[in-house]
Amino acid sequence: MKLIAGLAALAAMAFASSPAEADWKEATSAHFIVYSEGPEAQLREFATKLEKFDFVLRAYHHVTAPSSPIKLRVYLLPSIQSVGRMAGNEGVAGYYVSESRGLMMVGTHSTAASGSADARTRNDEVDLDYESILLHEYTHHFMFQYFPATYPTWYSEGFAEFWGATRFLPGNIVEVGRLADYRFGSFSGNRWLPVRKLLTAQSYAEVPELDLLYAQGWLLVRYTFDQPERRRQLQAYLKAINDGASYEAAMNKAFGNPDQLNSELFDYAGHHRFNVLQLPFKPISVGDIALRHVSPAEDSLIPLEIELSQGILQRDAKKFADKVRGSASRFPDDPYALALVAEAERLAGNLDAANAAADRLLAKSPNDPHGLLQKALVDMERLRAAGSKDPAAWNAARQYLVRASRIRPQDPLILKAYYDSYSGLAALPPEPAQAALYHAMELAPSDSELRYKLASDFEKRDMIEDAISIIRPSAFVLPHRKGETEKEKKKREELEDKYRGAGEHKHETAREMLERLERKRAAKHG
Repeated sequence: MKLIAGLAALAAMAFASSPAEADWKEATSAHFIVYSEGPEAQLREFATKLEKFDFVLRAYHHVTAPSSPIKLRVYLLPSIQSVGRMAGNEGVAGYYVSESRGLMMVGTHSTAASGSADARTRNDEVDLDYESILLHEYTHHFMFQYFPATYPTWYSEGFAEFWGATRFLPGNIVEVGRLADYRFGSFSGNRWLPVRKLLTAQSYAEVPELDLLYAQGWLLVRYTFDQPERRRQLQAYLKAINDGASYEAAMNKAFGNPDQLNSELFDYAGHHRFNVLQLPFKPISVGDIALRHVSPAEDSLIPLEIELSQGILQRDAKKFADKVRGSASRFPDDPYALALVAEAERLAGNLDAANAAADRLLAKSPNDPHGLLQKALVDMERLRAAGSKDPAAWNAARQYLVRASRIRPQDPLILKAYYDSYSGLAALPPEPAQAALYHAMELAPSDSELRYKLASDFEKRDMIEDAISIIRPSAFVLPHRKGETEKEKKKREELEDKYRGAGEHKHETAREMLERLERKRAAKHG
């Protein structure tokens, strides 16, 4: 249960909104499904802006790959405070969920989100506003979707801060490289993180001054934007890391003397005005944007859908299922409500209740992919609990997934479940199952569990290089101290158990897997 931007664990906390107060509307565009309780015109405008931003990112970074068939969901809550409550952390103003069940952004539609009279600008410089926050979070998604790799945390956040400041001006002008003025407060009182420490930090945990990581991450990305030679060095640094070099070796090889870069960056931080790049575009066509008012069941249950998508702690699963069951009881025959109930009951271990909800859903809508998926997962849980090795029983559960995949062939959850339908048997899953798992990872490359599962499959087939390349992008996302003692490791694992998400299974970390695979590769090649 992980959120980008360093939120490793969330409390299961519902957004306080009664059905009578909610008026959720949905805007569906080519790449996004945006939900908001705000005005329709504002909803359409923001969906349009997201489409334009996606176009600009693809054009600037020369992305020619087809767009993902999965539309990213975006939920706009009434205020930054409500976003923090939903995240379980009052300091959070927006976030991105990278797991395949989630794949969503949560932010606010309030133009007064930053607490200023004009949240968008201050002294002609970019202030922290709701649009910048969401563009920042979408940049994370774009980065993982089209350029999955190992990224130092400073660069991941700095890159997102840089592009989050993008502005769309009249006359089809897009302004890039604007000053993230709100970050300069971090440098007051001569607070400064040595560049050597910034470039060698492998996780958020290694930079306790988190605001400096964001501020100097943005500043260094912004500096390389103005300095072509430093930009080439930055690319060499990232390449070295992804070729397997240590962060320190990559820094020394790419930047030479980091102390010189530190002096340059410190001086650059004293600038009060930055040149911006204005990119003229032909009118950007965003296509049709379909608006609708959601059904009464959706209107009532969307906050619970957000909670479920961002992850429920295993220890809270039964309490959450009670809450879903109670809220959904007013909509006993609604497919949206039944799908939510079936999933929540299954995650809580209430398999009979989950099966009953899936049966009611399929009785009403026999080809509903949510119902077919939950039906298969319940049957598989029962087979796994019974230790069944019966191919016929596993095949019967698999048939629900075969039907679901015909209806929704680009759903990573269905593809992953299809692979797992072979997990209870002794033999290695057949190649079509491996292909399904690989495609699931392609659809949701930011999903660390999918990467772990695929890397494990490659390792079992003795495809060690492939396994290493798959797991590397996940290996440095979460804190994992080098050379930790047994006591430290035990404490870390206890915390992982405490904050384990419902439906997640205990296994080695991505970092542990990478280190083990690298040892295996070294032994293999003598």
